[in-house]
Amino acid sequence: MAKIVSVVASTHNPRIFWNRDQATPEDMAELYATFAEVRDMLAATKPDLIVAVANDHLDNFFFDNLPTFSVGTGKSAEGPFWYESDIMALPHYKFDIHQKFAEYLLRDGVETGIQFSQARELHLDHAFTVPLSFLRPESDLPVVPIVTNAFGYPLANNRRWYELGHFIERAVEAWPGTERVALICSFNLTVEVGGPLMGNIDFAFARYLLQLMGEGKRDEILEKLTVERLIQAGNSTTEFLNYVTALGVVEETLPTFIKHKPVKGVGTCPVAFWTL
Repeated sequence: MAKIVSVVASTHNPRIFWNRDQATPEDMAELYATFAEVRDMLAATKPDLIVAVANDHLDNFFFDNLPTFSVGTGKSAEGPFWYESDIMALPHYKFDIHQKFAEYLLRDGVETGIQFSQARELHLDHAFTVPLSFLRPESDLPVVPIVTNAFGYPLANNRRWYELGHFIERAVEAWPGTERVALICSFNLTVEVGGPLMGNIDFAFARYLLQLMGEGKRDEILEKLTVERLIQAGNSTTEFLNYVTALGVVEETLPTFIKHKPVKGVGTCPVAFWTL
């Protein structure tokens, strides 16, 4: 049977590219070294397939059609969007989609209660391209992209995201193949995007999140980090829900590696890794 061999929870902060000239060379070198370390750990688990969970930024979907969770089932996907390339200087990334596994996840999810939508034509935004460009720059593995809604209300409660992780783990184990699967969940900590509070970071709450992550406090995360509490810390803090999906796989297992260092001009860039 297939199995999940590693889990990564990685920032998708586009300012790593967009605002890197505002950071010190030493800070950027340390950040790149962190990604290189995680990239090597991921490679050491020898994955054959990546399941990537990342939220859309109202690029593929908008308020007229906004699924909670969607599976990309086309032949391939690439990105980022033009404005992310031209304005943010984000790198290009393209992968083949493991269509049989994607269609299997779609059907199994619908039949067992996840209620996925299907995206036959999917374009990648920075939530996918930023972590993947660092963690698997070769772009040589098939990917199953799961697109989540972290912005358009109503949002699924955090336990639903946790159930998504449970579902992915069970579905991988039930798959009749022998693939070694890496799960990459793309998330961020606290930040406000747009409006008069643009760029505001609740550092105290970010430290609290990092403490819970480092100590494996699954129950406290599920009990206290409700959608309402997350949004109080910044309108993009709900991107942390993708991390909760990773918890559905790792439970209370402590990360093999976790690191976070705020970078001037760039902001918060958390990364956690588990070997299973």
